Amino acid sequence: MDRDEGPATPAEPAPPAPAAPPARPWYQHFETVGSVMAIVVGLAALYMSWDQGRVMREEIAASVWPALQLDGFVTRDGDHLLLGMRIQNAGVGPALVQGMTLHHEGTPLADLAAVAAAMPTGAEERAVQLVTGRILAAGDSVEPFVFALPGDEGTDAIELMNTLGERWEATVCYCSSLGDCWQAGLAGTMPMPVELCPAARGQF
Repeated sequence: MDRDEGPATPAEPAPPAPAAPPARPWYQHFETVGSVMAIVVGLAALYMSWDQGRVMREEIAASVWPALQLDGFVTRDGDHLLLGMRIQNAGVGPALVQGMTLHHEGTPLADLAAVAAAMPTGAEERAVQLVTGRILAAGDSVEPFVFALPGDEGTDAIELMNTLGERWEATVCYCSSLGDCWQAGLAGTMPMPVELCPAARGQF
């Protein structure tokens, strides 16, 4: 004979799952903060290294900066007037002269013969020095050409100099030992930086 086991006992409900902890803001994730700080520090170090390199390059360039100055001159030597041109390095570093160009009344002069032909009547060649390819140390100077013109004491050297200065133009291109280049003209003009010196056209 079967026994009556009575009504079934209902199953107990499962306990609720524990609530997820609240999300932390990003600045409380120490590993994230550490990574961000490492990136910032790395970028700062990179910038400082670049800036120090830039300053060092500028200091090196300034320490070897050449500055060529061109001047025409007329001086008295006994019963002659000496006419010529002088190039002097007034900078602090050596200058490698890449070339010089001369113009007389707007006409380019190709060689010393053309220069002699453009001189006043009676001028004779006194001295010649090539400048292209020459290295001028700081304080050094070179006179590409000097001509002697007969003239008595009544000849005004200053007036002659002013007359010649209105008719002649000269430029010289030169570079520093670091490869920076400039082009300079006659007195009164500042050397202008150029990317490269043009090929020398005159034989000077």
